[in-house]
Amino acid sequence: MPVSQAARRSFDFLERCLSHVAEHRPQLSLSAGGHVGHLRNRLSQRWPSPEQVHILFPSLSRHEAARVAWKIGGIEARNRILARYLEKDGDRMLPGLMPRPAPALSRLHPPLILGFFHVGAPHALGAVFEWLPVPVLALRLGLRRPAVPTLTVLTIEGSTQQRALVFSRAMAHLQACGVVASALDFVSGPSLTVPFLGRSLELARGPFAMARLAGVPLVPLAARWHGGTVEVEVGDELVADGFSSPEICERNLAIAAAGWLENYLRSDPGEMGLGLLHRLVLSSDK
Repeated sequence: MPVSQAARRSFDFLERCLSHVAEHRPQLSLSAGGHVGHLRNRLSQRWPSPEQVHILFPSLSRHEAARVAWKIGGIEARNRILARYLEKDGDRMLPGLMPRPAPALSRLHPPLILGFFHVGAPHALGAVFEWLPVPVLALRLGLRRPAVPTLTVLTIEGSTQQRALVFSRAMAHLQACGVVASALDFVSGPSLTVPFLGRSLELARGPFAMARLAGVPLVPLAARWHGGTVEVEVGDELVADGFSSPEICERNLAIAAAGWLENYLRSDPGEMGLGLLHRLVLSSDK
């Protein structure tokens, strides 16, 4: 039975309340938010529906697809709660969101590019970047003041000339042995289309061109919720092939990054981001 308008308002109210609780009891708030989102999806069977999940993961049974949908609903609720908190507090990360550094972070050797995807807990990546030993330059849609002293944020919005200036600054940051973090699955300029889950996925060309031109590795990663805290999954370094043409080199990097994400999501489909899921499902309808 679909959730009524009154029930939707009640769930929205609960999430707003939990975003206020987050400042004082972050783990409790985010963990509770996951249960609220799980229940919300289970009742509504929407955002996403089991049918949408099954389109992308046809090997799942109906019940398995429903359980994945419930998990995605819980993750999305946590993300909304954290996003509301960050919007109110200017990107000041919740204390204890990532209580200890991930072992995978210690093996990273700058300069490099961290290519992340909008799956799992993308809003919590600031907590991940805090553990890196060198300054991080993050490229993102929109611009808010970061609270982490070692993190600089540049917006990828704007004209072609403005994006070129951001690209130039990111290249200079890499040359100074820094880390550049950029979303791979959000496209604001030139793109590369690669195979993904039996469909096509459009990735931003910029990070792959940057890796090729700077001669630095690109490392795919994704943040994921663990109760009320965050963990990070880090892939192997992807290195540009210096023997291929620029176009082939960048495309091969993009294919490898998409392959890492595909393997990651096949091992745990519940980490699929709702926006990415909808884009893939819509592309299959065309």
